[in-house]
Amino acid sequence: LGVLGVLGAHRSGVSSGRARMFGSSLFRAAMRNAGAGTAGMRWMSSGGGNASSGKRRGLRRVAIVGVCVAGYAGYIYAWREGLFNFTREKEQKQKLVVLGSGWASVALMRHVDPKLYDIYCVSPRNYFLMTPLLPSVSVGTVETRTVCEPVRPLLGKSVNFLEAECVDIDPKSRKITCQSAPTTSGPESQFSQRDAADNSHGSSSRRVQDGARTRPPFEVDYDILVVAVGAENQTFNTPGVEKHAHFLKELPDARRIRAAISDCFESAALPSQTEEEKQRLLTFIVVGGGPTGVEFAAELSDMVHEDLKKSFPMLEKKDVSIKLVEAMEQILSMYDAKISEFTENHFTREKIDVVNNTFVKEVRQTEVVIQKKGSKDTETLPCGMVVWATGIKPRPFVQTLRNKIGGKQTNPRAVLTDTYLRVLDADNIFAMGDCSSIQMPRVSENIRALVPENKTEFSFEEFAELLSKHKERYPQLATYAAQVKGSFEKADANKDGRLQIDELKALLAEADRSLRPLPATAQVANQEGLYLSKVLNKMAKQDGSLEGVNEFQYRHFGSLAYVGGDKAVIDFTGTGLMKMMGLEPISGRGAFYLWRSFYLTEMVTLRTKILLAFDWLRSKLFGRDISRV
Repeated sequence: LGVLGVLGAHRSGVSSGRARMFGSSLFRAAMRNAGAGTAGMRWMSSGGGNASSGKRRGLRRVAIVGVCVAGYAGYIYAWREGLFNFTREKEQKQKLVVLGSGWASVALMRHVDPKLYDIYCVSPRNYFLMTPLLPSVSVGTVETRTVCEPVRPLLGKSVNFLEAECVDIDPKSRKITCQSAPTTSGPESQFSQRDAADNSHGSSSRRVQDGARTRPPFEVDYDILVVAVGAENQTFNTPGVEKHAHFLKELPDARRIRAAISDCFESAALPSQTEEEKQRLLTFIVVGGGPTGVEFAAELSDMVHEDLKKSFPMLEKKDVSIKLVEAMEQILSMYDAKISEFTENHFTREKIDVVNNTFVKEVRQTEVVIQKKGSKDTETLPCGMVVWATGIKPRPFVQTLRNKIGGKQTNPRAVLTDTYLRVLDADNIFAMGDCSSIQMPRVSENIRALVPENKTEFSFEEFAELLSKHKERYPQLATYAAQVKGSFEKADANKDGRLQIDELKALLAEADRSLRPLPATAQVANQEGLYLSKVLNKMAKQDGSLEGVNEFQYRHFGSLAYVGGDKAVIDFTGTGLMKMMGLEPISGRGAFYLWRSFYLTEMVTLRTKILLAFDWLRSKLFGRDISRV
């Protein structure tokens, strides 16, 4: 009766709080009734009454108590799971549409309040991918199912997931057009996820022409749109890259690389191969000296040193050549110089050939054409496979969105947002992750907001106070605030011990020129997703107002990279830990254990944490599995 009363109260429009109070009162009444029945049973037993009849009545009342307890517990569970959300309540919610299922999107959807929004997720990928571990997947150290988590169970029933790709948008009518079927022309769609590359010559797999993908285009309207579609690989229009090189950005890429590595070793192991062809097959070229290229080269080197003799006893380690081609003067150029130097020296010991100051001019099926910086001569490097890891560029939808909005969208590489992640010149559209760039406020353009109009010069104390007061609003001032004395002496051109207004303007203009966009990393995307969830929750409670909402501020926690041989590097530059504790960059085996600990804790579910730990143990005990399955 208590449960029926609660349901009736809900059907009558009574609020959730009053319904719970009503259910609680009925529950307490049932307990009192059951307690009285139990006392009566004890009296009858002691008074010599009908013992068997009293016992039956007592059992009946115990059953009533059990039903009430189970019913009320079931009601609480149903209420928490949102099973009592009726149409009247849903109509009051705004429709939040999120494009993408990556780091930023998942962080947002896991923390935005589903009681405030009807949440829809549109993505061509129905799983969340642990992208930093893709180099490990490509050589068999970690299995594919370990690094991906299905979106539907991860986000729960509160998120409506649609496996599709957004191809167009109408900001005025607040509608997006989605396409669920892959195209047959152009680059391979994300929908097709075959194990090996689709080559017309020597293909490792075939496309199966079945009828499983019958998905017509559709439109989705929105109240609030969040664009987090990520980015795609940057080729710099280098001839042959799209056709002959492997990327390492999505899970199918890692599976294709794994199959290609197996093909290279299996082909080289045939007794009919010539020495020249064998040498070519066992030459692997990695283009790009950033974290992705470095980690793949390190993982491949580990596989050669630890598993080649076991799987291919007819091949020698000295026959395998790994070349890392980088256009800059050093690899890992965004890290501390000590880390770059350590990595290059370590690669020399691991027999990885680092080719710096070199551009790739063309990629062919069996060779790569390179050119040294400052030289007009080109050189040809025969190879078995090429992995291209040189950065990112915007997806076609990002360009479509920029063209539809116009106005302040002047950055050709990303969607520009303000410091609240709102897309500039667009209503109710937010953007985050690799596809966006925050337009930071320029301090030189707002100097009158910092300095009174009649103020013409500053003492050292006034200059230090100005930097300390405004460094949160203008992050470009943080470096100058950390070295305030040196900054003051540098800006004081006439050496009179005071800063004139023109000298201050020159310093602020220099600070603005030092502004750099946030790096396209999982760390940035995750923080943006968490921040935007708080913004949206607050906006829903304040009728769209941003009052009391702080601007987004990125907190850097360090950069990590695996360099092979159970060694890693960690750079704390730009972190609060480095300032407080004076931490230096860490490299070696200790950094390797920290690297593994960090990624183990970053796995999104207990299932993937366990799988990752067992994969590391399996590869250590039994070796890597590079079989093409």
